[in-house]
Amino acid sequence: MAAAACASFMAVFLCSGCVAQSSPPFAVSNPKHMKLPVDEAARIYTSACALVARTIRPEKPPHLQPKFILVLGSQADEMVRDGEMSEVHLKTWNSANFAEAVVMLAAREILKNDDVQDIVRTAVLSAKASVSVSELRQGR
Repeated sequence: MAAAACASFMAVFLCSGCVAQSSPPFAVSNPKHMKLPVDEAARIYTSACALVARTIRPEKPPHLQPKFILVLGSQADEMVRDGEMSEVHLKTWNSANFAEAVVMLAAREILKNDDVQDIVRTAVLSAKASVSVSELRQGR
């Protein structure tokens, strides 16, 4: 009897993770009522965030949850960032384009604006401080 109760509890516990999410972990704007597989989008979001976290810091992955609005029916597939607000614009649902945007947004959770600006400045200074062999031959 106890084994049956334990098995029932385990079945309920394991299947609770299989229940479809009622809403995705991001906001959606879909004024044209285009097809959006919400469960697939939520799985891609979760997977992309976890993969970025493990890639950046495998020993202790951070918990990444980028906030953004998915805008379906846009004129172009693009990511728009205005200060702290981010939007993923898709002409139609495209899982690869959506995953790419989530990866970029998750990475931006680790690299804040100041970090990005420091990296940009260092990259430009480093490039200006070095000279290629062809530039040396040209007498620069």
